[in-house]
Amino acid sequence: MGSCCAKPNTRIIRVGNADAGILGLEEIFKNARTSGKTNDEELKSELLALVRDSGNYIATSMEQAYKDAFLREYRNFCKKQE
Repeated sequence: MGSCCAKPNTRIIRVGNADAGILGLEEIFKNARTSGKTNDEELKSELLALVRDSGNYIATSMEQAYKDAFLREYRNFCKKQE
């Protein structure tokens, strides 16, 4: 039996020295792109908040590593969209 709602795709990204699965990352990047933020630190904070809001758990001790990984992946996403 099918679900009424589509499940977000999981994308594996490199965070520090490990791989991490993030739910809904493509949709998060699309939303972040429309926010108009261009400052790296603002973008990192925005991406982290959006990832958490999408139900992904990020340990406080790993925030900076995730922020760096999200920004890197976001930049790659934006390049592919151009």
